[in-house]
Amino acid sequence: MIFGEGRAKDAYRRVLWGPVAEGLMSLPGPWDQWVVRALGRSAVRFAGRKHQEVLDNLRRAFPSGVAANGSPLEQVVSDAFATHFANQYIGFSFPSCGKDNWPDYLEIRGLDVLQSHVDEGRGVVLAHPHMGPAQLPLHVLGVIGLPMVQVGGGRITRVTLSETGEWARQRRAQLESRMPVDVHDGKHFLRPLLRSLASGSVVMTAADGTGGGEEIGRRLNRPVLEHSMGIAVGSVWLAAMSGAPLLTLHCFRNPRPGSMYVAEIGSEIPLDRDQPMDSILEDGADHLGDWLDRILRSHPGDWLFWDGFAPGALLP
Repeated sequence: MIFGEGRAKDAYRRVLWGPVAEGLMSLPGPWDQWVVRALGRSAVRFAGRKHQEVLDNLRRAFPSGVAANGSPLEQVVSDAFATHFANQYIGFSFPSCGKDNWPDYLEIRGLDVLQSHVDEGRGVVLAHPHMGPAQLPLHVLGVIGLPMVQVGGGRITRVTLSETGEWARQRRAQLESRMPVDVHDGKHFLRPLLRSLASGSVVMTAADGTGGGEEIGRRLNRPVLEHSMGIAVGSVWLAAMSGAPLLTLHCFRNPRPGSMYVAEIGSEIPLDRDQPMDSILEDGADHLGDWLDRILRSHPGDWLFWDGFAPGALLP
């Protein structure tokens, strides 16, 4: 979610990224995540315009008033705000989420599939949506020793940050720099990513959109939740050009006792590399669109981009 600028937001930033951040980082993990999710649910009552925007877009996806997983849409809105806060402040968890306690934060399903490719010395492309704390799986996979590369969107924002907003952004960037991963700006040439894959790295790149509001890379429209939505096919291109397997990963809140979140790694998406590139991209977009449709129906409250599920944004 993207919120506008204002004095109230700046005052909130000074408190949260100042003394509250220090307090949360001193908590044993994953208590910081419990706190920020509770803050997100509380924020629903004060964010009238954003609440209505998310609710309207959810009604666009689920006109019956109930999500595909049976949750009332107001519950999904509350979950989405909690997820936004969890994602926004996941950096507070990086100092405490290490080799000894990462399972308290995350259960990884399908890790054996990914690990088997890495053990063979193969690079892997992981396509992911912005779900859950999106960087938590990236961080944990790096912590357990996988050679991770994140494709980012550079400094792209839909709003011009205030001086305090820029200070908060830098504070967040400092925390994210603690992740044991390499970061590649997706606005730049992609050849370095092909070299990373050739050397056996795991490259994570988003398939649903670019955080911040300005899209980068090629998109192909596919039906998602009964609407045409632009699917980012950069992951398909990287896999086709490098010969690396293309897998999916999505993160969601664990509804059962155990780890706080689950990251599920899917099986390899088949690509016929003997076809022309345009045909490979079209076929890959079919697979990614079907996958996004399925996981958003199963875990609607874990998606971060409901405020963009509208014509002129994620929808053409």
